[in-house]
Amino acid sequence: MKKTMIALAMVCATGLTMTITGLETAQAAGKTAAPAQDLVIKGKKPAIFSHAKHAALGLDCGSCHHDAKHQPVTEAAIAALGKTDGLQCASCHNAKFADPKLQKPMDVFHARCKTCHATGVNGKKGPTGCIACHTAAAAAPAQAETPAAAPAPAMKKRKAVEGC
Repeated sequence: MKKTMIALAMVCATGLTMTITGLETAQAAGKTAAPAQDLVIKGKKPAIFSHAKHAALGLDCGSCHHDAKHQPVTEAAIAALGKTDGLQCASCHNAKFADPKLQKPMDVFHARCKTCHATGVNGKKGPTGCIACHTAAAAAPAQAETPAAAPAPAMKKRKAVEGC
């Protein structure tokens, strides 16, 4: 029994070491992974956002994420962050933000996302109508207790959020 426990502890320690080393190597190489699942951007009318769809179009992190001087944030800079909480728009775009037109996250998303969707990337335009992002799945009641960018619930039939 003792030998089994010691062997199990050694396997766990080896696995943990390899995982930590792999993460450090990825961070050193400037590699980070965007969330694999769709995110729900909460608010009065929650919206769904897919990093995977945007990355597939060839957009990099700096296409959306920027620093206080409005310079694009690189994948390496994001990998160097311990936590990614500061990447959420509302971490800066709030009541303290200098430009009153960009204090509400909704205004930031509508300005940034709708403009990009209308202009397009690599010849492909995105949706600009409400129901493309503001879906019934995004507005699920469970979202009331989730952080600002939580994994999205399973996709259901798309319906416009009332009043959009």
